[in-house]
Amino acid sequence: MRTEYKHNPPIPYSLHDMRVKKIIIQDKTIVLEFEDGYEKLTEPFEQVEGNITIEGVDFDCTCVMLQSKWGNYGKFNGEKLELERFIKRYKNYSFEIVDELYGYNQVLYSGYLSILETEDLVQMDISIYFTGKIIYDTKAVSYTHLT
Repeated sequence: MRTEYKHNPPIPYSLHDMRVKKIIIQDKTIVLEFEDGYEKLTEPFEQVEGNITIEGVDFDCTCVMLQSKWGNYGKFNGEKLELERFIKRYKNYSFEIVDELYGYNQVLYSGYLSILETEDLVQMDISIYFTGKIIYDTKAVSYTHLT
């Protein structure tokens, strides 16, 4: 017998190449504030301003992994941090998400940490275990046309 399975949850927005400018912890939720929002995955495939809230976070199973500078291969000295400790340590940073992976009650954002005081990028993962919803909170953008 052969059973095939491919988990591919329908996500409404892509975070690829988007920059997180701030991470806020509020009770059992995490809010990711983005510099320029994220990309809508339905037509007209536009970039929209917004933040993401992840509800029902289990902080005992949520962490940040700091890996090699510039994503280099080979040996490196990395560090695993609780999310709260990461937030306290890094104030002026941005985190560019390159990959996003969704599983059963879990999300993994992988990319590069840019610290404003240094030129080095550090490969970084945020692993979040949650039992609630992921809420994409988009902001309405109004355009003024000049005549």
